[in-house]
Order: sequence, then C-alpha cells, then structure tokens
Amino acid sequence: MKPINTYVCLVDNYRRPSRQRNTHGRYYVGAKTEKEAKKLLQIAIGFGSIQVYYKTKPGGIDPIMGYKEIAKAAWNGKTFDKSPVVHATQKQITTEV
Repeated sequence: MKPINTYVCLVDNYRRPSRQRNTHGRYYVGAKTEKEAKKLLQIAIGFGSIQVYYKTKPGGIDPIMGYKEIAKAAWNGKTFDKSPVVHATQKQITTEV
C-alpha cells in the first residue's frame, strides 16, 4: 500500500494576471501519486492547467492533508491557511464590507 502524500499544485500559474481564471491559485491535495493528485484536483475545480509543484515534508509550513482531501492555499504572512475549493462553474462567494 502506497503512503499518502500532500502535493502542492499550481493552477494557471503561467497566465498573466489579466488572463487568469477564477480557479487560479495554489492548492493542497492529499493523494498517493502525482497523477492521482492532478486527477482529483481537476475533478474538484473543473478546468485549468494543473502543475504539481512539489511534495510536502512533515514539519514544514505546509499543512498535511488526508487522503482525497483538497484545499486552496491562502498566504497569511507566516504560513498558508486552507480555504474551501470552489468548482469553476459555481458562483464565487464574496464578502463586501
């Protein structure tokens, strides 16, 4: 049985800011292989160009994810926080003050 790893994936990272889609960003994916991580993320977000950036190591600034768990990363200044993943065809939740 293969161990479960946390992969950091970048979506639409190569596109210039004016052409980035609503799925653009950094994601954490819990999977057994890189190929499985890309497949799980593609299903979760709908579309976008996915690149597996690296596999996280325990004790680093990246969180450890469970199997088939996906979260979008948000930088808070010191570490990355996890936020829910939204499919590309869903309406984006915005909070205006």
